[in-house]
Amino acid sequence: MKNILLFLSVLAVLTSPVMARDKNRPVVPCAHPMFRALDFWVGDWKVYHRESGELAGFDRVGRILKGCAIQQSWISLDDFFSSPMVPFRMNGKSLTAFDGREWTQFWVDNQAGSQVIKGNFKDGKLTLMSKTPIMGHIYKLSWEKQKDGTVHHMAQRRKISQEKWDILFDFIYRRNASNIPLPKEE
Repeated sequence: MKNILLFLSVLAVLTSPVMARDKNRPVVPCAHPMFRALDFWVGDWKVYHRESGELAGFDRVGRILKGCAIQQSWISLDDFFSSPMVPFRMNGKSLTAFDGREWTQFWVDNQAGSQVIKGNFKDGKLTLMSKTPIMGHIYKLSWEKQKDGTVHHMAQRRKISQEKWDILFDFIYRRNASNIPLPKEE
C-alpha cells in the first residue's frame, strides 16, 4: 500500500501543470549572457577620431535575429576612408555574432571592401583578426567599453612579413544623445 501511495505521489508531481509549463517554455538561444557580451556597442553613435576629436561619422548598431546577431550601419562624414578613384564617402555594414566559442564579424562596404574577422574577449576587450590576408595584410580590430560609457574602437593592420602593427583608425564612440536623427543611408 505504501508503494502504491508513493507511486501515485511521484506520478502526480511529474504530470502536474507546473512541469508541463516548463517543458513548453520557449527557449531563446541567444539570451545567455555570453551572447550579450558585446551589447555595450549597441546603440546610435556619433563617432570621433580619438586624437583630433573631429566627428568621423555615425554608426547605428543593433541586435537582430532574436538577439543572435549584431548589425552595424556605418556612415562616414569625412574623407578618412575615401579613395581618390571613388566619388563618394565610405558607408558600410557588418554582421557580428557569437557561436559559443568565438565572435565573427563579416564587413562589406561601398568601396568594394569586405573582410571576415574572428576572435574573443580578453580583459573586457573584444579583439577580432582576419584569418586570411587581404591584399598582403592581416587586420585586427578591437572594441572596449570605457568607464564613461563611450566605446573605444581601433583598427590596425600589418604586412604578412612584418610584426609591427599600423593604426588604421582610432575612434571614440559617444551616444547620439541629442535626439537628432541619424542621416539616412545611401
